[in-house]
Parts: sequence; structure tokens; C-alpha cells
Amino acid sequence: MFGIEALPYLVNVASMVNLSAMVVGVLVGLVIGAIPGLSPPMAIALLIPVSFYMPPDTALILLVSCFAAGIYGGSFSAILLRTPGTSASAASAIEGYEMTRRGRAIQAIRISTFASVVGGLISGFVLMLLAPPLAKVSLWFGPSEYFLIALLGLTAIASVSFGSVFKGLLSGLLGLLLSTVGIDEYSGFSRFTFDFTPLESGLTILPAIIGLFAFAQGMELCEGDTGANISGVKKLSWNIWPKFSEIYHVRWSLARGWLTGLVMGIIPAAGGSVAQWIAYSWEIRRAKPGDQFGKGEIKGLAATEGSNNGVTGTSLIPMFVLGIPGGISAAVILGALMIHGLQPGMRLFTNSPQIIYTVMWGFIFANILMGFIAIFLARVMAYLTLFPRGIIGPLILIFSVVGTYAGSNNIYEVWFMMGFGVLGYFMNKHKFSSAGVLLGIILGPIAEDGLRDLLVVSHGEPIMFIFSRPIPVAILICIALALYFSFKPKKWTKTEEEEAAALQRVDD
Repeated sequence: MFGIEALPYLVNVASMVNLSAMVVGVLVGLVIGAIPGLSPPMAIALLIPVSFYMPPDTALILLVSCFAAGIYGGSFSAILLRTPGTSASAASAIEGYEMTRRGRAIQAIRISTFASVVGGLISGFVLMLLAPPLAKVSLWFGPSEYFLIALLGLTAIASVSFGSVFKGLLSGLLGLLLSTVGIDEYSGFSRFTFDFTPLESGLTILPAIIGLFAFAQGMELCEGDTGANISGVKKLSWNIWPKFSEIYHVRWSLARGWLTGLVMGIIPAAGGSVAQWIAYSWEIRRAKPGDQFGKGEIKGLAATEGSNNGVTGTSLIPMFVLGIPGGISAAVILGALMIHGLQPGMRLFTNSPQIIYTVMWGFIFANILMGFIAIFLARVMAYLTLFPRGIIGPLILIFSVVGTYAGSNNIYEVWFMMGFGVLGYFMNKHKFSSAGVLLGIILGPIAEDGLRDLLVVSHGEPIMFIFSRPIPVAILICIALALYFSFKPKKWTKTEEEEAAALQRVDD
């Protein structure tokens, strides 16, 4: 029904002003998304003043194009340099960078591009066809569901802790502890601030992700042979179009990643930061003998890249229909929507269908355009892997500092980032999980807020409240299964000879 209603507005996207806005949005999103510290919400916010003098549909096409491209843009730096541009690409840095180290950077980028573009397209068509009915699903999620979703995400810590589950759990607990730093928004009391005023606002995700991944990576690249490059190869293959054999090999991983992104996008406050880890841990639990998770497994990269862009379209569903943004980027777009005099809700579809459906078509075509532009941009950025470590390492350190300050305009955030960087450096040296720390910081506030609200609405009886609702029970079953498979002995580990043989088969 809704797809048929949208067809007459397809031609609106072809206007020169809308196409120009789409191109600008995609370019800005790709560039800013690839720079650690300059996140998609920031890019969207910077474009809002530019959109004031545009027609509403053109302005929103500009912003949603920037949103879609920004999420994917973070994957470039994550894969090539292990410096995620956005929190939604942090999981991709694990397998993607390992592929780069093994001389498979182009293969990683092309499967990332395919997963992201198709994930965005599927998400866009779901947005167009099923927005009103799926928006009601987001209303089913209350405090108990948010709390348990956060716990489900935390089970990924055990899965991504390669080598030692115990060290991974310790890393996750450290992340949860760090997430409690700051003033408690319920009671107003300071927690672990030690009377240091800058800590009262807490330790945010921005300095954590840049420090644990980018700054720590820069420190590692500055040691050893500074004349060698990251990938160990002297020239790159430019076969950037994904091969059918590669897609067929990861077909189920892609499907699971896209499905995870579609579902998590509908849930407010979840988004790509949570979806990527759930999709990645799901792949690890389904690993088969011969897989190389933690050492450059393309299945893990396909799942994370499919999930973070699968979130983009569905995260706009509750925003358009209910006025409930599915994430920070959607919240900024919601502000722009209201600035242009449009009120979210079903009346938006009945009173202004020419605007809303034109924007949805623009989002779909922006994902296609993103793929073509990314192919040419990848050719340029892949050359970074050929630069000597002695050049790339200091540049990463400099951009980490600049990106953190630009993203927060707070010098103390830079010091916190450096602290996380030193922590991440020594954690990598001693085989602790920096991903576990980041997961704890991301999911800790969601779990804490959900638990507090759950205790309030359940009148002190959370267990009875949880078991009286079907969705929390289903999530509990998923948590139990996730923990079972996380601690179950893995059958897919291999000897070095078997790993070399498997790598040769993939390259062939």
C-alpha cells in the first residue's frame, strides 16, 4: 500500500537541486565519517544552517544522505588504519584491519562497500514500505526491554575476547566501571570524580573510541620498523568491484548482519553502536572449522558492515511516524524536520506525502550514489596502507588529538583520550580486550537507566515484571543462548599451517 503511494514521487528526486543536495550530503558524510572524532551527527548539525534556505524535501535529502554516507565513511579508517571514524564502525576495525595487515585491504573495502550499500538499500525500502506498522513495534520497548537489550549486547564481550574470556570479562567490567563516572542524573551525586570538575560530565564515547583504537594504534605503529608499511605489500590490486565468489562465501553473514541492523534500528537508543557488536558476536558463535575470527575473517567484517548501515533507514521509522528518534543522528534530523515546519506523525504522510516520500526515495538513491563515490574514494585512501609506519603513526596521533578537540571543543577530553590510548596500548600488549572496554562504556548507561526505570515501574519487583511480558522473556532466552555458545569450546581454531592454507584459498 505504502509503496504504491510513494511511486508518483520518484521523479521528484531527479530534479537538479535534489541531486545536488544528495551529492553534497554523500561527499560530506564520507569525508567527515572517515575522520575520527567528526561523527555523522556533527556533520548533520553543521549542514542544518545550510539547509535553512532550501525546500523541505531538498534539505532533508541533504541530511539523510549525509547520515547514510557518514556511517559507512567510518569504515575506511577502521579497515585501513584501525582508527574507526564512528562508534558504529568500531567492530569493523577488528577483522578489517587484520585483513589489511595481511595484504587484503582492497578485498576488505569491496565487501564493506557491498554490505553497506545493500544494507542501506534494504533499510531504505523497509522505511518506505513498512514505516507505520513497524513504528508501533518501537512502542513495545520499555525499561525492561532496554535493560535486557543492553545485557544482550554485553554478552558480546565474551565472544570478542580472543584468547582469554577471563581477560575479556575483566575488560568489560572496567568499561562498565568507567561508564559510571560523573554526576548521577537521578540523585545528583558525583561518582568517582575525586572532586575533579571535568569528570562530572562523565567519560563519553568520543575520547574512548579514539583513544582505545586510534591513539593506541598510532603508538603501536611508531615502534618497530618505521620504514615498513602496514600491509606488507608494495602495490595494490584495483579490482574494487566485489566478486561473486566473495559474496557467495559470506551470503549468510550478510543476511544476518542486515537483519540485525534492521531490527536494532527500530529500537530507540540502540542503533549501529549496539547492532554491530551483536551481529559480530552472532557470527563468532556460528563459526565453523577453518574460520579465522580475530585474524582477518571476512565473515565477521561482512556482518558488522551490513548491520551498521542496515540501521540507518529503520532508525528513521520511529522518528517520522512517532517523533521518537532512533539515535543521535535521527534526533538531529528530527530537529531539522521541525525547523522546516513539519510535525512527525501519521499526518506527515497524509498532509505532506510529496515531501516524506521524496525524502525516502532520496535516501535510497543516496545509498546507490554512495557506492559509486566510495569506489573512487577507496582508490585514494587505500594508498595509506603503502605509507611507511613512521609516517602513518605520528599522523594518526596528530589527527586523534585534533579530531577529539574538534568533536568536543574541550581540552580535557583530549587528555582523557590520551589516557584511553595508553590504556588501550598496554591492553593490546597483554592480550586484554579494548573492544570489551568500549562495549562497557557504550552499554553501561543504557543498562543502568533501563534498570532504574524498571525498578520504578515494577514497584521493586523487576523479576515478576520481566516474566509477565513476552519480549523480555524472548530476550532472556537469547541472552542464555549467547552465554552458552560464548563459553562453549570453539571448534574453529586452527594451526598456523591450516590458517596459511585457508588464506591462500580465499586469495585465489
